[in-house]
Amino acid sequence: MINEATLRMARYYPELIPDTVVTNIAAGAEAAPPILDIRRIAPLFTFLKDIAVERDPQVTIRTRADRLRAAEIDTGTLTGNPGPPPGVMGGITSNNFTLFAKDNLFYNLFSTAIKTAFRSYFGLWTWEPSVACKLLMGLTLTTEERRISDELGIANSVEKGILPIPLPFKVLREYQVCDEVTRGRSLTATTTRVTVDTLYPRVGEFLVLTKIACDPGPALDANNIRITIDRDEDAGYVSDIHAYPLSLDFDLPMFIPALKELRISAIAGIATPTWSIRYTVQSCKMTNLLRCRFGLVTKDELPEPSLWDRVKGGIL
Repeated sequence: MINEATLRMARYYPELIPDTVVTNIAAGAEAAPPILDIRRIAPLFTFLKDIAVERDPQVTIRTRADRLRAAEIDTGTLTGNPGPPPGVMGGITSNNFTLFAKDNLFYNLFSTAIKTAFRSYFGLWTWEPSVACKLLMGLTLTTEERRISDELGIANSVEKGILPIPLPFKVLREYQVCDEVTRGRSLTATTTRVTVDTLYPRVGEFLVLTKIACDPGPALDANNIRITIDRDEDAGYVSDIHAYPLSLDFDLPMFIPALKELRISAIAGIATPTWSIRYTVQSCKMTNLLRCRFGLVTKDELPEPSLWDRVKGGIL
């Protein structure tokens, strides 16, 4: 489950943290505990991204961001396969959600009838806001941030609407992908954690895990297969990704950079033979821009000191 502690473990901004849910819902009630209930996001910014949920007219998505904006959506109108059992393609597919929050964020499911092992998955983009991001949201700047804004004319660019740079474009523009490989394995998921793969970047590069897909495995929560992603020194960075909401027909999107090591492992409540998993990993060039964004260098260590101001300002 994504919570405040998960956000604090993010470090190579921006990151797209995935989560999956298999929950029981009582009639006339919301799922308990809530699927997502983060109350202390600041000083980070977040986007709740691409919710996938079973199509069921008795179930309603409830979201709330920064206490001001709330929404209720009938899942019977959304993209997805009915279940259980899974639809023809297996698993469920995501819908277009991009819900911004800088203070608190809530996502849960309400049902008018009893639901057992109801499935959902989603992603949460998180990043450290630039000067341009803060100006857009009307936040107070520090003395150093005001200096950067004044010297680079950022406030005028924000008012024109050309800053901040949209997150998808920023990722495409900044990450120099040397190669992208989709790997797969079939193995027996056991009650003892088994390593699916351990990957290491080449010299001068780093890795980004962008997708995972797998067989759903057993539906019963006690028997469910759970996936864990470790990166660098962050053991259990993303843990307890339930396999049951997933399938080999749809990918669970994510964006998890790893500078030293990336490890994927799984554990099952009951041994599940011939369990298949697929994952996609990019190898990216480590540039001075990203060293600055990741906090790996100081301003004085950069060969071009003005790069620091432009990165922190949100121009790059």
